[in-house]
Amino acid sequence: MPQQREVTVSLPLAELPLPAIDKDSGIVLPTPELAKVEAQRLEISGFFTAAEKSHVATSDPRLFKDGNSLIIDLALLQQDEHAFPLPGAKLISPYAGKRKNYTGVDLKTFANDTIVSAFDGVVRLAKSYAAYGNVIVVRHYNGLETLYSHNSKHLVKPGDPVKAGQPIALVGRTGRATTDHLHFEARVNGRPFDPSLVFNFETHDLHTKYLVCTQKGNGITVQPVDMFRHMTAEAYTYETPADKPLVSTFID
Repeated sequence: MPQQREVTVSLPLAELPLPAIDKDSGIVLPTPELAKVEAQRLEISGFFTAAEKSHVATSDPRLFKDGNSLIIDLALLQQDEHAFPLPGAKLISPYAGKRKNYTGVDLKTFANDTIVSAFDGVVRLAKSYAAYGNVIVVRHYNGLETLYSHNSKHLVKPGDPVKAGQPIALVGRTGRATTDHLHFEARVNGRPFDPSLVFNFETHDLHTKYLVCTQKGNGITVQPVDMFRHMTAEAYTYETPADKPLVSTFID
């Protein structure tokens, strides 16, 4: 005759979630999903002034209408909302490298390779412009503008909406260029800043940071921030340490 053994069963301490049931109909209701956090999208008009369609450096009066600071939340952009402007490219000239006041970076692949828009936006300028040669400027919904120059051919025109990763031009050497390459710039309110605050030019990845843009006179200062103090338990007041220089500043 088999021996009887006492067995102890341990139940989980936490209560298991049960599906919600409508008490009147008896229908099982779907489990509510967490709210999706999305990056702020600023308004862009597809109708630009003659000056906006003619000049590389033009201001956007909507950016600083409520004060002298703007936060660009790269951290909240989804995977399909950003793209490296020239896939497979190698950095051949960094921001403010050997040349004083150099306002962008140079990326090298091959002639007529495809240049893509870095973010969703609207093409503001597409024309031949002095030393830039054939140049495109895209105004983005996140508050940035990006510039692509020395292009051999343009695939878009002013007023065209573009998505991140959409082809907009082909690599060339128009303007003041000694080799086929892409000159790429990042700008806020018409002022250029170090685009390596936006992209890692070694890995081609987007930096998941917040960019704090501060306007003072004719200058724009851009500082990357990993996390604000209000996201922790500490009291939050944003201020720039007096003994710590800001990362990227451009003044005429």
